[in-house]
Amino acid sequence: MCGIAGIYDKNGVTKADAVLMSHILQHRGPDDEGFLLANEDAVKTFRGNDTIKTLSNVEHIEESDFQANLILLHRRLSIIDVSVNGHQPMCAENENFSITFNGEIYNYKEIRSVLEQKGYVFQSESDTEVVLNAFIEWGATCITQFVGMWTFTIYQHEEKKLFLSRDRFGIKPLYLYKTADFFAFSSEIKALLPLAKVDKSISDENLGSYLAYGTTHQPYQNLYKNIIDLEPGCNYEIDLSDLSIKKQNYFSLDNAVDKLSNTQNLAQQFEELFNDSIALHLRSDVEIGSCLSGGLDSSAIVHYAAQQLGDKKMQTFTAAYKNKTVDESNYAKIVANSLKNVTDHYTYPNAATFLKDLDKIIYHQDLPIGSTSIFAQWEVMKSANQHQVKVLLDGQGADEILGGYYNFAGLQLIELLKRMKFIQFFKQYYLLRKNFTPAVKMAVLRAAYYYLPEKLQQKLRATERHSYAFIKEKSLKELSLEVPKRGGKTFSQHTNLSIQFGMYELLRYEDRNSMAFSIESRVPFLDHRLVNFIRALPTNEKINGGWTKLILRKILDNKLPNEIVWRKDKKGFVTPQQEWKNEMMNTLTKELKELKTPDIIDKGYLLKLCNQNFSNATHLSEFWRVYSVIKWYNNAISH
Repeated sequence: MCGIAGIYDKNGVTKADAVLMSHILQHRGPDDEGFLLANEDAVKTFRGNDTIKTLSNVEHIEESDFQANLILLHRRLSIIDVSVNGHQPMCAENENFSITFNGEIYNYKEIRSVLEQKGYVFQSESDTEVVLNAFIEWGATCITQFVGMWTFTIYQHEEKKLFLSRDRFGIKPLYLYKTADFFAFSSEIKALLPLAKVDKSISDENLGSYLAYGTTHQPYQNLYKNIIDLEPGCNYEIDLSDLSIKKQNYFSLDNAVDKLSNTQNLAQQFEELFNDSIALHLRSDVEIGSCLSGGLDSSAIVHYAAQQLGDKKMQTFTAAYKNKTVDESNYAKIVANSLKNVTDHYTYPNAATFLKDLDKIIYHQDLPIGSTSIFAQWEVMKSANQHQVKVLLDGQGADEILGGYYNFAGLQLIELLKRMKFIQFFKQYYLLRKNFTPAVKMAVLRAAYYYLPEKLQQKLRATERHSYAFIKEKSLKELSLEVPKRGGKTFSQHTNLSIQFGMYELLRYEDRNSMAFSIESRVPFLDHRLVNFIRALPTNEKINGGWTKLILRKILDNKLPNEIVWRKDKKGFVTPQQEWKNEMMNTLTKELKELKTPDIIDKGYLLKLCNQNFSNATHLSEFWRVYSVIKWYNNAISH
């Protein structure tokens, strides 16, 4: 995993801008640095201050008089082929194709074998060279063969075109800013902000939507007016002659999932796919560890990874708390103790460290955070870095694709009612209350919310939440906010929308938190083959008998202790938010009084809440969200 960026300017690129962008992205790739400069006639590579010493004979970018219209840069975190042969940007032998790549193609060995049979000769053992040659051989369609996570750019010198691609679910980030004669792209927004030609304006519409609903109106958006997220599952081609952009969707959740060709032994099929995904995600030339919350998803990953590693040791990292209402480290300990080759580590997030690190977290995230749970993940990544683990597995995506959240249970019950299966409804209601949550009624109401007309949804939200009250009444009228369609009326619709909205945000947290500590985070549940299989499963394989994620529990039965497999209380990455708020009340109040506030926010209302205890966890998360917006805003306007 790495950091990539690029600048194009018809009037010529300033090298100092590229050097600054590279410096800002250093945390994403501290192991190596490289630059590629191009103009109408030539392409040339250069080193920077952090380029590996083996390449000290290469000309330094700041010592060159090469005049360029295009600069590509790369910050390398060396994971696969850590030798000089994996240095980027990487050029093909004929220098017509050059690549800067971020991510991992886990099945690169299989693709390389096919290319070698076609006569390709490789100079490295890296997956980057496989991607480059695959593009040369198959063009844009090469993407369909990739199992992995990525963003990359390939410059085609003769055609004067730039090809950009992002993985199917947006695991890896890429942002773009463009005008009529200029564009720049980067793995992180912060690297774009110092560029003089980049408009840093904040979108009041997106900010208002985020304050009111916790998300933007449409998926794959951020809070800047003119900096765009390149969309997951899409390729982009930029023609440098006129800067026109062609966008092509190569993967879409809206497309119908193929029916399962074999409906027998579904649990066995699922296990084979999951095991294969784990095997591919374990490909690395450096040590791999794992996050371990003690929940079902991370426990499954750790179990199968530990089994495949055999005698090789595996380190795990867990956020733990003295407050036992949110602590689940005892479950992580049970999992670790059941596996001979696992060494478990525990970190203890607290209010003082949260306050101390919050500015850093907001800086690395580029955008506000939804709750303090992001800090728990931050501390886990910090712990892994301290133990010199460079790659971590994580369970991100399992709740969205397997139906682990409350709304999915509610939707299953509503679907039974719609089909007039009343006996099954009452049976499943009773079992969900017994095995999943006593608050099944609330799960049904949450799911039913998306059946309501938009005006009624807004009215209910205004009654139940603080969110609208954070926005000045005048601004609220001017913005005319629409309710984001982040929830569906059917199980499959809700799955897709959960992936597009909630999971997309969680993947940003995952990427920035891990990369802040120069760690590559891998998410085996988001192997697209596994996702497509799960999406095609009947609902009763995901929720049945009062158990969510049923098919995952089936394959873990008799492999992990029952306390893990048939555990009933779901927590996730939770923190003692109210306790921390009470500890930091005086500091929070003082800071909020001093900080600048976006014009649309009612600062007085927020200050009133500083002294308030929240019995409702949602209200508490709303408070932290608005607090993080103000912290982010002050960081953003400093540019």
